[in-house]
Parts: sequence; structure tokens; C-alpha cells
Amino acid sequence: MKKNEEKFNAMLSAIGDHMSMMDRDLNIIWTNEIAKNMFGDDLVGRKCYEVYHNRKMPCEPHPCITLKAFKDGKVHSHETEVIDKNGHTLNFHCTANVALKDDHGNPETVIEISRDITQRKKLEAQLRQAQKMEAIGTLAEGIAHDFNNILGIILGNTELALSTLENVPEWNPLSGWLEEIKTASMRAKDVVGRILACAGVVEAKTKPINICPVVEESIKRLRRMLPPSIKIKQAFSIGHDVVLADPIQIHQVMTSLCSNAYHAMAETGGIIEISLENVIVDASSIESCQTLSPGGYVTLTIADSGPGIDQKAIDRIFDPYYTTKEAGIGVGLGLSVVHGIVEKMGGDISVLSDPGKGTRFMIFIPVAEAEVTVCETNKITYPVNGTERILFIDDEEAIAQLGKEMLELFGYQVDACVSPLEALALFKENPDKFDLVITDMIMPMMTGDRLTAELIKIRPDIPVVLCSGNIHLFDKEPAVKKGIKAFMAKPVHMNELGQKIREVLDGGAGV
Repeated sequence: MKKNEEKFNAMLSAIGDHMSMMDRDLNIIWTNEIAKNMFGDDLVGRKCYEVYHNRKMPCEPHPCITLKAFKDGKVHSHETEVIDKNGHTLNFHCTANVALKDDHGNPETVIEISRDITQRKKLEAQLRQAQKMEAIGTLAEGIAHDFNNILGIILGNTELALSTLENVPEWNPLSGWLEEIKTASMRAKDVVGRILACAGVVEAKTKPINICPVVEESIKRLRRMLPPSIKIKQAFSIGHDVVLADPIQIHQVMTSLCSNAYHAMAETGGIIEISLENVIVDASSIESCQTLSPGGYVTLTIADSGPGIDQKAIDRIFDPYYTTKEAGIGVGLGLSVVHGIVEKMGGDISVLSDPGKGTRFMIFIPVAEAEVTVCETNKITYPVNGTERILFIDDEEAIAQLGKEMLELFGYQVDACVSPLEALALFKENPDKFDLVITDMIMPMMTGDRLTAELIKIRPDIPVVLCSGNIHLFDKEPAVKKGIKAFMAKPVHMNELGQKIREVLDGGAGV
């Protein structure tokens, strides 16, 4: 009998799932080795709700499948959270069934078999989040396409107007007003880029930048976004502010950290302090900044006067899908994304917080020795020798007409089409009539790359410039093999368009 019992216990202990047996008073009377490994060796004699859920009372009125099995003698199952001996929360799928009955046929003990599904739940959450991000990305691409077309009309017509105002009297404010429209249009183009970046559609484009004006621009936007109860103070004591970064991602970091600060102080109000300064990480300080290499850094510090963060939460604050916010407010991606951005810049992020004393995030970004390139975009210049004939295609009629007028100002002869099929038919009539084709990418009936393929079949040497609001998504290498000579991101700046045309027509490196 004893030998059979030992075999029975050995067999149950070998099962990979957690198993435990309870009496009517919910005392644990037996467990297998898996349960002991997870919850401790001293389980027998203790209450199941105390061991598995850290509760002082039975789980009722919450679902308790063990009590249900005692009540009706049926099999019951559910998913629940338990707390292991190390304080970690795990997800279990549990099934309770009557193990033994008394002489009257009433349940005497119930056995509960539980499978750890923590990893599965994490994967499911990641899949759901990936699907959400994919949907957001698709939406962002659609918005970017339409919005960039609208911006192209605004920007293009503004530039056309400016090009006719070279001799406007100084007292006439018209030129200044148009410049403001143009500046706002370029800022809106940057906003579209940020939407695509936040949606994960566009990869970061790092370059040497002055971080001070980028942070100042973020602060201006944050002041417009945040309620009057949240004050922003800035303090810049910085000499060398050139870093290798993507301005869009700097905005993303600022928005994420300040948004968290706002949510922490939403009810009481408070202050967000944003500062920039230079620091040197050397042998004496490397111990406290173990992930950083010795050298010069710019530190971006964002501190709030909110309630602070509990130390247990700080230990997990950069974990993906971890959030301290209520359901529906946060998904636990903001700080993990911030951490990833900072790491890719070769920097580090740390957080200090005491309950009741606020929270301070400090971001270290390596300084760059490279020079910042300043692009001159305000002055309209006219490329020389613009006498070639161009076929311009865009399904937005206003953009097609605008492109025609722009290029004719440069001296080109232009045929504009709103239909790719119409353009293809026109090209077939006289392929040698055209010196260059400029086409939109996203069009009904035929996309720009497909149109290019058809044009190349007719005349292999025809140069093609492809325009799109989502030009970042293109794999340029195979596109170049198909005959596309250059790419332009919408909305297209008048000067950039003129320069790109000359590069392609004169045999330069258009791409």
C-alpha cells in the first residue's frame, strides 16, 4: 500500500502542471513538487487563498472554482492571477474537480490543476498591441497621403505667389503673410513626419542637430497642449548642444515624458521643469553611469512635482506593456519606446523618484562634433536651361495644375495628367516627345511604380521621378532597377523640385 502511494505521488509530482488538493475548509492537504517550487515547501495545512492569492479571506464573491466544485460536484475552470513565493504575479489556467467523496457521496476533497500561461498571455498582449500599431500605421499612412496633398497645394500656391512678388513695396505686408503661410506649411510637413514616426511607419533619420531649438519647439507645443494648472519651467545652461539625433524622436521623448508628468498631476496641478546642460562622464563618474562611455554628453532633464513613483514600479518602469495608469489610459509602451530611442542614440536614461516628492528623468545624449547643416528654403531661385518637355502626373487635379504652373515658371514645357492611364496613352502616342516624367505614387487604377514599368517598356531610357507622401517606405534599390531615377517626398518644395529635375536631366545622382 505504501509503495503504491509512493508511486502515485511520484507520478503526480512528475506532471508539469501545478497541482494541489484542498479539503472543505480550503486547507491544502497535498501538493506536487511544481507547486512547492513555485509557492514554497510549507503549503500543507495553509489556506489556498492565503498561499496563492495573498488574501485573508476566501476568494468569494470572486470566482472560486474550488468552492463551486464542492457545492455541485462538477468540473469548473477559469483563468486567474496568483502570486508566487518571490512576489511575482503569474497567470494561471485552473481546473477544479472532485477528488474524493465521503460515505454519503458528498465531495470531501477537490483537486485543482493549474497551468502557468503567463508567457502565453504576454505573447497575446504583444500580438494585440502589434495589431493595434499596424492599424494605427495604416491609418497614419492614409492621413499622411491626403494631408500631404493638401499641404502641397497650400505650399505650392504660396511659393508661386511669392515668386511674383519680387518687386513688392516694403510697406506691403503681403509678402510677409505669404512667408508665414509657407513656414506654417513646412511645420505641418514636420508634424506629418512625427505622426508617421509615432505610428512606427517611418524609421528614424539621425543627423547632427542643435538640440536646444528642438526642445524649445517641443515646449511651445506642450504649453498649448497642457491645461493652465500645469506650469512648464525651462532652464538651459549649455555650451555645446550639437547631438546626433532625429528631431522627430526628440519631440516623441519630450511628449511621452511630459504626458506622464501631466497624468501624475492631472488632479492637483503642478510644475514640469525641463533643463539642458553639458556633462562630462569620466573615470570618476563612470561607476554611477555604467552604460555610458567616457566623453561629453548633453543631459535633458524632465522633472515634475507630482506624487512620485513607488520603488517597485520604478524597477519595471521601462518594461514593455507595463503601466501604472488605469485601464484605457496607458498601454505600457511610452517609456519602453523612450528607452529604446535613447539607447539607439548611444545614450542612457535614469529615473529618481520619492513618493510625495515628484519624479525626475535624466537623459544622457552623446555630443557630436559634426557641424549642423542649415538648409536655405525661403529664397526662390530658378534653375537655368529649363527648356525640356515634362510629363507630370498626379490624380489630385489641383496638384497636377500646380505642378504644371511651377515647371512652366522654370521654363519647361509641361503636359499635366490626372489619370495614369491618360498619361500612358499620351506617352504611347509619341514616346520621344518627353524628356522626363514626374509621377505620384498612390493613384487609382495604376500606381506610380507600375506606370513607370509600362513607360520603360515603351522607352527604356526615359527618366522618371517618383513623388509620395510616404516615400520613406520605399525600398529604393529595386525601384532604381525598374528605371526610377529619383524620389521626392510630398509636399514638394518648389526649389527642391527644380534642383532635382536638373540633377536628373543633367545626368547627376538623382536618387
